[in-house]
Amino acid sequence: MAAQRQRRHRPYRSRRSRFGPLSKLLSVIAVIAAVAVACVVFFRVNHIEVEGNHRYSAQEIIDASGIQLGDNLVALPRGRIASSILSRLPYVEGVVPRRVLPDGVVLVVTERTAAASVDTGEGRWLISAQGKLLEPDTGEPVTAVTGLTALAPLPGASMQVSEEEQAALGYVLELMAAAEADGLLGEYSSIDCSPAAYIGAERGIYHVRFPRGGDYGYYLRLLGSALASDQMPQDVPGTLDLTIEEGRVHFIPDK
Repeated sequence: MAAQRQRRHRPYRSRRSRFGPLSKLLSVIAVIAAVAVACVVFFRVNHIEVEGNHRYSAQEIIDASGIQLGDNLVALPRGRIASSILSRLPYVEGVVPRRVLPDGVVLVVTERTAAASVDTGEGRWLISAQGKLLEPDTGEPVTAVTGLTALAPLPGASMQVSEEEQAALGYVLELMAAAEADGLLGEYSSIDCSPAAYIGAERGIYHVRFPRGGDYGYYLRLLGSALASDQMPQDVPGTLDLTIEEGRVHFIPDK
């Protein structure tokens, strides 16, 4: 009788062990589905904040993002939001959309500044130190770049020039980026890349001649050391030439 009862219960244990893992899997799927439905139903955008903005108002950035109150927070397309802001607001350099549970979004923006102006053949445009076109010149006190002509300017687009001016554009952008990094770009009223042998710049009472190409961060440090030295005549206008001898700045007073 004991043997019969043992044989009678074996099929029951076999069915239980066979369906046990399936039941667990279905339970996990049900939980995941419930969480997904909860995210769609409950996590809605109720407030939007903006950080890091100066030139644009918070509302301008929110409008450019395309986010609407009531949008699903979890399903927000962060890449598309950033692209929309960048394409519509040329002074915005970067955007990081952040979800703030349970119902908030923070748009962290980094803005460009107008560093220089360039000719377009139909007036001058403002550009960033990285060569991004911003808008037609508004009269801001920026460095005037000469010897380059921006082709078909569009807000937020990279500056394009003719093939003959490609090398000069590269030198100018490297010089401006190095000067901006050192907080010196505002010291230069103009940059002229039309000379064939050097890149010219006006810095106060001095005309500076930079090599066409090289480490412009090094050139700026070299120039700063020369201006701070006792060997440099004070308040004497002239030319500071970095192209004559490697590692030295030659001062040529105006006649």
